[in-house]
Amino acid sequence: MRRRLHAGTALFVLLMVAGALLVPPHLAAEDFLFHSVRATLLVADPEAAGERLAAWAEEAGGYPLLTASNRVLLRFPAAEIGELRSLLASEAEELVDFQLEARDLREEILGLEAGSRSREEILARNLAYLDRADVTGTLAIEREVMQLLEEIEALKGRLRKLENDRRLALAEIYLNFLEQALPEDLPSSFAWINNIDFYSFFVEGAF
Repeated sequence: MRRRLHAGTALFVLLMVAGALLVPPHLAAEDFLFHSVRATLLVADPEAAGERLAAWAEEAGGYPLLTASNRVLLRFPAAEIGELRSLLASEAEELVDFQLEARDLREEILGLEAGSRSREEILARNLAYLDRADVTGTLAIEREVMQLLEEIEALKGRLRKLENDRRLALAEIYLNFLEQALPEDLPSSFAWINNIDFYSFFVEGAF
């Protein structure tokens, strides 16, 4: 009876481990940066400009997170930052602001990897004890194993997010409507009119 319990438990744990211990893609040692862009544009048609920016992100290998009438959030390959700036300049009547920031993810990634490895080692030891434990011991080990699996899965999830941040930059772009308004002062084709004010013309010109 106890043997059947252990065999069933071990199979269940192995299936859980197979799902939880998926290692994210190998991180290039030379690139642990998360790039973010913040820009403000004056455009004649914010909605159309936003749609074109979203389409560009998809073509570049990324995706839009938000496309609103005055704001666009994009994820796109970090290598395309220069291309994005050129695109914004071509879309804008005026590129009011363009800010680029980079955050080093190395310490956080290495810390998560170390935490995941240490829990995997504890998990392997617990699984080795499983077949030698009695029923009471088995239940205690199962509880600890489930806790370890949850922690490992959480760590792996955070690593996958950081890997995505390392690969894809984030752009927050504000699209402001450029009003086509007539200037308040319309210059005259007669130079002498442009050099006088209303008071001078009315008072001095009357005499």
